[in-house]
Amino acid sequence: MPHNPEVLYTKEINLVSSEGILAGKLVGEYSGTDYTVRITYEKGTLEHTAWNLFEALAHVRSDLEREGLKPAVEGACRDVYPSRMALEMGGGRRAYRWQPSGRPATVDIFDTVPTACYERLASVVEQRDLNNHHRKRSNE
Repeated sequence: MPHNPEVLYTKEINLVSSEGILAGKLVGEYSGTDYTVRITYEKGTLEHTAWNLFEALAHVRSDLEREGLKPAVEGACRDVYPSRMALEMGGGRRAYRWQPSGRPATVDIFDTVPTACYERLASVVEQRDLNNHHRKRSNE
């Protein structure tokens, strides 16, 4: 008997490009062992499954980057990255948002990024590089 995945998220999102904004729909699911993120928009559906939601989102984002698009969600921002514990114990649903000073705030990776903050959206590589920089700095 096939297992129906648990739908954790379903929401309308914006996909941002240099040419404007496209409407999209994001779905996040949990199968009991893996997490799937699916984004559907006018050009089709992109879907990836991974051991946590953040990693699945990163794979979908990489596909969107090839189309010049970035999803306007917190998990796609240069200043947001989950801790190892959030990945392992929380399925990558929550992450730290690094503040210019002080302690980082905790956000849901699928929270909407306001239009005025679209400059925070980043590529997967840029986000990982900045996270590595933050971690090195905090270990000094």
